[in-house]
This record gives sequence, structure tokens and C-alpha cells, in this order.
Amino acid sequence: MKKILGILLMISVLFGGCSSLTTKNKRLVGKEYILIQENSIPNVLIGFDEHNFYGFSGLNNYFGRYEKKGNKIKLEKLGSTLMAGSDKVMKMESEYLEKLDTVQTFKVEDDILIFNLKDGSTLQYKENKKVDKKLK
Repeated sequence: MKKILGILLMISVLFGGCSSLTTKNKRLVGKEYILIQENSIPNVLIGFDEHNFYGFSGLNNYFGRYEKKGNKIKLEKLGSTLMAGSDKVMKMESEYLEKLDTVQTFKVEDDILIFNLKDGSTLQYKENKKVDKKLK
């Protein structure tokens, strides 16, 4: 009897630990995040559905597909609209979109999404709580 209780206790601790990991690594689907980097263009955002990502990069909307395995993520087939603006904003937007091509891993801590880039830098976003969460 003691063995059975011990096994049940171990199983409950094991599954309890797994559920806390799931909470820390929230799913991306149905969420939008606003870029919170210093010196960034205002209102830059990224959102996710099942296989696609989309966003606003300062002047233009952008979109593409993503693949995710564990904490690794690859943003692919990036496309965007072609609106023009000031040279400064267009340069900042171009630099931001180029950074998205170098995203290697991600993590979600509370309501902060962090992309780790190939060069060792990061992009940090805060969850936009005003988004309709139908896709969850």
C-alpha cells in the first residue's frame, strides 16, 4: 500500500511540474504583442495564428509563416505592404524586418515575449491584452 501511495505521489508531483512549465511557455496562437524596445517605432506589433504570423512595422503591415519546435522558432516567407514614409521611419522599419529574419528562439515570461536573435540581441514585446482571443 505504501508503494502505491508513493508512486501516486511521484506521478502527481511529476505532472504538477509539467503543468507549471506549460504555464511559463504560453502558446503564441491568438495573441498579439507590442514591441517595447527602446528607440523603436511606436505601435510595432506581431501576432500569431496556427501557422502564420502578422504585424505592423511602423508604416506597413507584414506577414509570413512560422515553424516552432520547443523554444526554437523560424519566421519564414516574410512579405509586407509597400507604403512609404519618412526616410528615418522607413530605415527603422527595414532594420526591424531584417531582425525578424534572424530570430532563433523565443520565450514567454508572464506577458513578455522575447525573441533571441542570431547576433545575440533580443526583441522584446508585451502582450496586447485588447486582442480578441478567439483563436486560442
